[in-house]
Amino acid sequence: MRLFLNRLSVLTKRSLINPAMYVMMGVMIIMALLVVFIPEKESSIYIPIALINEDNSKETEEIVDKLCSMNSIFDFYEVEDEEELYKDLASGKANTGYIFPKGFSEHFTNTGSRYKITQVQTPGSRFILLSREEIFRSFYAYGTRKIISDTFADYGYEVDAHDPELERIFGIYITDKTLFALENVEGIVYDELTKSEKIPVPLYKFAGFFILTAALLGALAFLNDQDNRIYLRFSLFERIYLGLIQVAVFTVPVLIITIISFLISGTEFDPLHVIIYTFAVTLLGFAVGTVITFLPLRTARSKIFSAVLPVYLILSFLFSGIIFNLSSFGAALKALSRLFPPSMF
Repeated sequence: MRLFLNRLSVLTKRSLINPAMYVMMGVMIIMALLVVFIPEKESSIYIPIALINEDNSKETEEIVDKLCSMNSIFDFYEVEDEEELYKDLASGKANTGYIFPKGFSEHFTNTGSRYKITQVQTPGSRFILLSREEIFRSFYAYGTRKIISDTFADYGYEVDAHDPELERIFGIYITDKTLFALENVEGIVYDELTKSEKIPVPLYKFAGFFILTAALLGALAFLNDQDNRIYLRFSLFERIYLGLIQVAVFTVPVLIITIISFLISGTEFDPLHVIIYTFAVTLLGFAVGTVITFLPLRTARSKIFSAVLPVYLILSFLFSGIIFNLSSFGAALKALSRLFPPSMF
């Protein structure tokens, strides 16, 4: 028992004197402080779109309210009349304008309807097709549901027109864009709305990468002990337990600093997810060390692992999402990224 406790003490001290541990934990704390003290700056992220709702029906009002509250690059807002619409376009406050005519919601599902949304733009208007698509999608999502529910009603079946399943099944097939009539007015280039925000610091992604790095350093220490035959005097159960402890004494300090850094910076995180991830990479580090121990190699296992470790860490960094947006990867690269745990953190 005394030997066992002594070994635990040695393992803990080994992690505390490893310079890589201090580098990782120092970087985490510095990044957390950067998030707190870095000044905010204004960035142009919204494109203002003016709307006039002359229809004032319940359906159209619901759609307009949805547009005005949606989270996108477009900032839809309502104006009272065409005079205000043209004034906003001429002054540069709005990029594009749309007018929904009276009676539109009652007739726009009819074939050959002339109740058209009027799009008003200036020579400086940008992203016109994208804003038109947002308008188009919102109205036709309602239109497809209404057409389907009315068709079922003709046959004596009641279908809820607001059932999201109808939009999911049928809405994607509506591609007719002849709904829109275009009119142009002269004006200056609009002024984009701005939002104050901080430069994003990938604290969360660095945390996932550092926890994995700590686990692999623990695996390297475990292999070094195996090469030195330190575990020969322990039973199989004690070897497994000490192997896990060897990796854990590296990952747990990084886990603690990670959570502290998240709390300092105000980064949103799920404590359970962080703990489960740390536990998973701890098991991974131990499993890798154990597998290498049983390989029929004449060279010291720790030397082979230390030679491969930098390459794997570089690939883990590239697939961590710190530099590249993993969602833009192709199917093959996304599958390859699963070999590197930071991509899933």
